[in-house]
Amino acid sequence: MEVRLPPEREAHLTALAAESGLSTEEVVEEALVLWEAHHARRARSRAKHTPAQAAARIRELRKGNSVPDGETIEDLINYGRA
Repeated sequence: MEVRLPPEREAHLTALAAESGLSTEEVVEEALVLWEAHHARRARSRAKHTPAQAAARIRELRKGNSVPDGETIEDLINYGRA
């Protein structure tokens, strides 16, 4: 297979190959492996919870959290602002 790249991308690929001591083909192969792994992780993380499960988890995490007496949510939001 042949892939055509813009001159600046081709130069970048050549520089990466020279820095790593690999051929340009090996750099492209490694990039594809990393890209596939990245997208596989993203696909797994997206399918992790349904919206109802996520909402239940948020409610569970919020248990025990309360606003101190005499404070409001707005006070907390504006805390530290000039």
